[in-house]
Order: sequence, then C-alpha cells, then structure tokens
Amino acid sequence: MSREELYNLQHSQAWNVVERIFGVLKKKWGILTCPPQFDMAVQVQVPPALAALHNFIMDHDPDDVNQFLNSDEGDLDPNPGAMRENDFGLLADGAVTQAERNRATQLQDRIAQQMWESYQAELEARGRI
Repeated sequence: MSREELYNLQHSQAWNVVERIFGVLKKKWGILTCPPQFDMAVQVQVPPALAALHNFIMDHDPDDVNQFLNSDEGDLDPNPGAMRENDFGLLADGAVTQAERNRATQLQDRIAQQMWESYQAELEARGRI
C-alpha cells in the first residue's frame, strides 16, 4: 500500500461516515433539505446546532432515531446535489483561486504524510516491517 492509497482509503471511510451523519440529520430536520432564508452567519450555525440537538435526543431517547432510519419514505430530497431555482446563500463568491488550491494540496500532502508515518510506525510496532 502506498501513501496515496492509505490516504484515499482513510478519506473514503471518513467521507462515508460524514455522509451517513448528514443523511440521518436531513431525514430528521427538514430545514437541511431546502435552503433557509437566513443570513449566512446564521446558516452556518444550523447544522452543528441540529447535530447537538440530535445527540441530546439520542442521550435521552435512543429509540427516537429508529423512526427515521427505518422509515419507508426514502430521502426527502430525491436529488440532493441538484441546484434548484430557489437556491441561494452559496458559500463561495467565485472559482477557487490557484493560491487556495495550492494551500489545500499542501495540507492534503501533509496529512497523507503524517498518516503514512503513523501507519509505518504501527506496522513496525507489530513486527510487520
């Protein structure tokens, strides 16, 4: 396994967890399925607030989530990635700049290298290297 393959594997697994979390939250909280008419400063606080509220409910009524996970209603939004004519409040003002792209690539490379070094240390500790 290479450094890039390890990074892609870990990234994919994390992505699946995040997608699952958003799926549960979107099924439970309708505000996440349509663009809210609030200032962006308020909009960015909505998902973490709903996640905290979800966790609070799960602490006090763990069976509550089952009605959303086991429902036959399917997703509330049949095409979640599609833009709708009433979409607004986008985060970006334009295309990603080359400087932003370079910073993201450098950060990704540092994370991949740290993961690789940690993986190699773990293999060595287990006597597999």
